[in-house]
Amino acid sequence: MPRRYSLQIAIDVVDESQALRIAGIVGDICRNRLVECDRLIVEAGTPLIKLLGLTILPKLKLASPGIPLVADLKIADVGKLEAGLAYGLQADSVSVLALAPRSTLKSVLETGIEYGKGVVVDFIGVSDLRTRAEVVVGLVREVSFPEEDLVFEFHRGIDEEKGRPAEEFFREVVHVAEYVRKTLPRSKIAVAGGLTPQLKQEIRALLEADIYVVGRYITSSPTVERILEFFNDRND
Repeated sequence: MPRRYSLQIAIDVVDESQALRIAGIVGDICRNRLVECDRLIVEAGTPLIKLLGLTILPKLKLASPGIPLVADLKIADVGKLEAGLAYGLQADSVSVLALAPRSTLKSVLETGIEYGKGVVVDFIGVSDLRTRAEVVVGLVREVSFPEEDLVFEFHRGIDEEKGRPAEEFFREVVHVAEYVRKTLPRSKIAVAGGLTPQLKQEIRALLEADIYVVGRYITSSPTVERILEFFNDRND
């Protein structure tokens, strides 16, 4: 039976009213039961947070009530402070770079435990995915972080898209995801990087991710229909 997945809408725009409108559309889909609410995730994108600050988080939460909110901070340092600030402003999860120092990764995980909230480890820019995944797994076990609150996000960045085909990148992810699922079976696998409905289907044939992160395809022309395209597969 196909793995049940969620769609994470990455709101990477830099206009507050547009960001809230997108979050509102996601909220409408949930409220009108077009998709089960637990299959939707709102992400406050890095550019949006950099421009407007973390105070955008409660506004997004208000626009899409009942839907998990990820603050895509891509934390690289001062993990306890940055994660704590976002959790305190209603983020359900924060992202930390897999490339961050071990001490930073550990502090973010420990802060997640303290607040009872989630952590997304973003593997953007990691050249050896397996080796770094082993580091993360070791730290998760060291601090006893709850597996079900952890996401491994394999992310092909926008700049990286210009030089590396999606198929090549996501084929490499398959083997690492298998390792993660064997060692931390209750954690989740997310994939990100220029996803369209077609690319999501191609990835799904290789790897049944738990979360598909979609940005530009939706935010460039945000409509209910565009979001529902990612749930129109057979057996979904």
